[in-house]
Amino acid sequence: MEKIHGEWEISVIRQVIIRSSAGVFNAEGTLAAFKEYRDKAPISAPWAGLTNAVNWEMSNATSLQRIAKMREWAFSNNCKALAIVMPSKLKKQIYRTQTDDFEDERIAYFSDLEQACAWLTAQGFEISPEEYPHHDFIARTQLL
Repeated sequence: MEKIHGEWEISVIRQVIIRSSAGVFNAEGTLAAFKEYRDKAPISAPWAGLTNAVNWEMSNATSLQRIAKMREWAFSNNCKALAIVMPSKLKKQIYRTQTDDFEDERIAYFSDLEQACAWLTAQGFEISPEEYPHHDFIARTQLL
């Protein structure tokens, strides 16, 4: 088995699962993060996802295609909204193209955490930037 590449933290606050990603992911890293995400997702009631990809560097094509399967799993298991913080327009374009993410009103992209939290709150999943649990992770994994 290949070594896992990529770092992440996953937490749940009320009915919002929060995933923060950093580094370059390979297929094994994507699968390991997906397993933890599935295990923690609050699927017994409607829920939402907040992904902070501000320190995500990139993933290979296989990993990106697995993300599409993760999203399909989420929507078929009571997920109602996904907010993704991804400030880089280039990364966002590559991500959307490789994960077939087009024209789905349940998914929204934001340049910062405040906008993502406001959108999720408007969707009925209250979360504030102050509640975001991964500030230390984001600081530790920030690109130099």
